[in-house]
Amino acid sequence: MNQTSRLIHIELLEDMINYQIYRIARLLRYKFQHDMRIAGLDMTQEQYFILFQLWQKDGQYQTELADDLFGDTPNITRILDVMQKKGFVTRQPDPKDRRKYRIFLAERGHEVHKLYKIHAPKSRVLDYKKLNDKDLDELKRILKTIENNITDQLHLKLI
Repeated sequence: MNQTSRLIHIELLEDMINYQIYRIARLLRYKFQHDMRIAGLDMTQEQYFILFQLWQKDGQYQTELADDLFGDTPNITRILDVMQKKGFVTRQPDPKDRRKYRIFLAERGHEVHKLYKIHAPKSRVLDYKKLNDKDLDELKRILKTIENNITDQLHLKLI
């Protein structure tokens, strides 16, 4: 039986790639919450991902963030409402089109970025010990390939 057949005709749950990804995703979410508590932050992964996008490019349209992260405008509106109340972001009407809003980092969002630069590398060193850059690049390549295979089948557009 070749390698591909072994992955398709699964007899044990621990051999199922979907199960392995599910388990690690849950574990990463739990670890994220643990790390946030240690850093003294009350933040969800979704909020963190939005901040990360804004650290890369501040002032994005709300729809850009929704497309890039969730593909779900109502969900991002709710998340941004909470983030605005917590002082992470501000919403400002676009001067060229007042129907659109741009999302900017607020003072607290900048403070979290400083904490990120201190804590995230320490956490990753522990999370990825026994792995090297080549391993992590290969993992990203494999996950991206699976994502592309699935989005192609479902005719979805993901970034």
